[in-house]
Amino acid sequence: MKILLLSHKVPWPLHDGYNLHNYHYSRQLAARHEIHLITLGEGPCPPELEGLYASIQILPRRPEPRRQWLASRALHALSADEVHDFDPAVMAVVERTLQRVAFDMVWTGGAKMLVYSRRVPDVPVLGDIADDGVKDNWTQMWASRSPLLFLRRWRDFTSTRRFQLAYLPHCRMVNVVAEEDRRSLLRQLPDLDVSVIHNGVDADYFQPGEPESDVPTIVFEGAMGFTPNAEAALYFCREVLPLVREVEPRARMLVVGNKPTPEVSALAGPGVEVTGFVPDVRPYLDRAWVFVCPLLSGSGIKNKILQAWSMQKAVVATSISTGGLMDVDANLLVADGKTAIAAAILRLFQDKDERVRLGERGRATVVQHYSWAAKARQMEAVLSKAAGPRPPSRAAAPAGAE
Repeated sequence: MKILLLSHKVPWPLHDGYNLHNYHYSRQLAARHEIHLITLGEGPCPPELEGLYASIQILPRRPEPRRQWLASRALHALSADEVHDFDPAVMAVVERTLQRVAFDMVWTGGAKMLVYSRRVPDVPVLGDIADDGVKDNWTQMWASRSPLLFLRRWRDFTSTRRFQLAYLPHCRMVNVVAEEDRRSLLRQLPDLDVSVIHNGVDADYFQPGEPESDVPTIVFEGAMGFTPNAEAALYFCREVLPLVREVEPRARMLVVGNKPTPEVSALAGPGVEVTGFVPDVRPYLDRAWVFVCPLLSGSGIKNKILQAWSMQKAVVATSISTGGLMDVDANLLVADGKTAIAAAILRLFQDKDERVRLGERGRATVVQHYSWAAKARQMEAVLSKAAGPRPPSRAAAPAGAE
């Protein structure tokens, strides 16, 4: 197949789930298909991407438009077309590329590029959105801790819902990473054809490494500028860690991840290290006695848990962190609420044999079920199905979706 991949950022380096997803699928599929990349970003093409794509066009991202008048901001606050920026210059490049090459598919890596694929008239589109933004915003809205934050997230929820109702029906197929996201999308748009492909992990890269630290160490890793991760770090360090340290005063917490918010950075102190950006998370995961994923909101399968499993680490996670994962009860401890999370961590601190058993089970599950090669075969089948003959016309989007 000839595939045009639209990506809202260059899929390198592999520091977040978005880049992991687009890069590893491209790497696995490039040997069998001709993939062209249009992406937003700056600077020259990373050498790691050369050879993966038949062509690469890196387009500058324009400054975010600003509305000067309060009335204008209020008028557009809930608009579907204000959720993700549409740049006519990018659209012109997409159109020229489609005229130059007879593509079988347009593959949107993430929801942000749907603003361009919607305007593609004659080529089938796979909306590879990973997560249902409506479900994610709904969860964050009800997790808000102030009325003002609740109102902001209600606005985000409402505009995202309108966006999905307007843009997703244009896709021949939609792909997400967890079954719960599929169910949520079908409640909104029953006629969508939605596939589920769980995330993968590079088990050769994330291998068990150095022995755990001599000090009882907890690790939480992720992009700390991402709201669910930042909220989880704040919650854990403020509410859970003090309960752990009452019993085990030596306990240390490592908060590992790029662009921590000011509130997360301020957590640094006795017993808490906030690293900010690190070029390689593996040395930090090596030190962990327990990897914790204390998310209070979010959706989809968590790459951070797959990476911890792959490195044979015992994991404690909230139930919202485990959506879509296989063999959860066998591979990690699920705990909700600060008392239960602290108790699970202390249990693992006190039982090295259980830490080892959980780590070995997690590693075995990753090797058997979560390799990128296996996931790419599933993605290849979805792309082929989406590129096939167009199914009977679906019902139009609900009235008012625009």
